[in-house]
Amino acid sequence: MQELIESASSGPWGIIVGAAFGVVASVLFEDRLLRIRQGTARRARVLRSRIRRTLPEQADLFTLGPLRTSVRIIEGDGTQVIDEQRIRVMVTHRPVEVPDEIRPWIDEVAALQEVRRQRGEPAFWNGPRYAVDGLSIGRSPLSEQPEICLRVRESDYFTFLATQQLDRPLPGGGTLRGRYVDGHDAPVFLRNSFGANAALITADDQLIFGRRSADVGTRPGAWGPSAAEALSRNLDSDGRSAPELYRLMRRGILEELALEPDEYLLEMLSFFIDTELQQWGSAFVGSLRSVTAEELLARRSRGAPDKWESEELRMVPFQIGPVLRFIADGHRTGDLVPALPVVAYMALVHRFGRRAVERAAAKLLRNG
Repeated sequence: MQELIESASSGPWGIIVGAAFGVVASVLFEDRLLRIRQGTARRARVLRSRIRRTLPEQADLFTLGPLRTSVRIIEGDGTQVIDEQRIRVMVTHRPVEVPDEIRPWIDEVAALQEVRRQRGEPAFWNGPRYAVDGLSIGRSPLSEQPEICLRVRESDYFTFLATQQLDRPLPGGGTLRGRYVDGHDAPVFLRNSFGANAALITADDQLIFGRRSADVGTRPGAWGPSAAEALSRNLDSDGRSAPELYRLMRRGILEELALEPDEYLLEMLSFFIDTELQQWGSAFVGSLRSVTAEELLARRSRGAPDKWESEELRMVPFQIGPVLRFIADGHRTGDLVPALPVVAYMALVHRFGRRAVERAAAKLLRNG
């Protein structure tokens, strides 16, 4: 037996056995190395996700030259598209818990809307909405693509309107802003809105801006993006299934501008929060395939389901200078939705590149 073993370890048999052992060892080593790499990538994604749950400090609000906004960008800078397949929305089917001292405010909102309805005046109905429970952001292991998980809870429109009164004195003293917002990550009961916002560019390179009507719930009369839509429980969820953010934006574009999904290319560029009113949102850019500015205005004149939400549309050449000048003028007069500079900036960066936009913005805004 000893002689057989010695003969097997040398000569032709030794070569064959050694080669076979080498192949097996190589496969086992590579498999172990792959598992280590995969585990490291998973831990890195989890770590990034945990880190990104902590929002930046107040000093990190979006600025561009003299432009100052109340918007904090959570993810995205305009250079990378957030893929539709990498966004997940998780719904907790449990209503937002509102402090007892704020419940009378909700009753006041309901009573006021009923009075307006009885008088035949414009009134809001208590549509089912979502509140933002949290936002987790990770990265795919190879391409470093953003992977988004938005967690939401059940809320309603009257709760949203009541909790927009951040500076109203509370019965026990102080305000919602002072007690829950300043120096804190605001609680879920104040995050009763998630909106999709789009900068739409016509086939003849005109960027669409919309002036909000006097009848909308927040920021009436201010200039905003081409289309904006809030996440709705009854319109954006099929039964108990989770909503989809790209579908939300397509619904808003259809309802406000009468554009069908196959008439444009839609891409998400960022997530943000308007810290002034605790409104969360996402920024999209949409490029119309063949519809020109003139054709869009003519089509909208023939009706759109939510045409009333914008009292005026303004077309601005989609170039860095004209777009920034429009925003700067609106900023000086206080006529801008805070998210508008962010949405427009993302669209410009996506088309012209960050360096070109930053360079042109520095020169243009410095010279007034």
